[in-house]
Amino acid sequence: MSAPPDNQLLDLERAIMARAKELAQEFHDKAQRQRDIILRDAAEHLHLAEEREVLVAKAEAERHFRRVTQASELRMQGRLDQLRWEMVQTVQSRLAERMQGLREDRAAYRDWLIGMLREAAAVLPKGALVVEANSDDRTWLAAEWDALSQAAAPDRELVLAEQATDGRGGLVVRTRDNRAKVDNRFEGRLARLEAAVQRTILQQLFPADINASARNGGPQ
Repeated sequence: MSAPPDNQLLDLERAIMARAKELAQEFHDKAQRQRDIILRDAAEHLHLAEEREVLVAKAEAERHFRRVTQASELRMQGRLDQLRWEMVQTVQSRLAERMQGLREDRAAYRDWLIGMLREAAAVLPKGALVVEANSDDRTWLAAEWDALSQAAAPDRELVLAEQATDGRGGLVVRTRDNRAKVDNRFEGRLARLEAAVQRTILQQLFPADINASARNGGPQ
């Protein structure tokens, strides 16, 4: 076989080089497109990651703010509750002073004791009733007992106990067998009415808070 002429070799070489350039450009363009896709995807992923980090940081900041706010509100509410309670206790302690003032007004105190006797006699079982008073009150009650017991409950036998009871004032009225009694001493009445007394004090001191509680469905 004879060798191809030189011009044919040159044409073949040029064709091969041209095809090589085309392939090289094709691979280059493809690589460029893939690079652009990779960079675009990377940028998108980075953007999404940044958005997620921002959202996580924002959510954590909001949670931290809520925790701080709630803790502050709880501390403030606790302090307000403490102050309210202290004020209620202060006002309630003055009730003892009012009781002492009532005892010093003998006529008014006598009428009040008659009312306490009448109230107890109305609810206690039939039969003689024993009445206990503190030592200070018993001294003068003994001298007026007949008239006072008749004024309070003329249809009941009321016996002034020899043994004095304790307390700031008032009376304990009981059956002889001690199975039933009414504690109408200052301390006994306050114990029974303490919740209502405290509620009344709160209503007087903090009417806005009581009204808001009522609108919200009562105490929490």
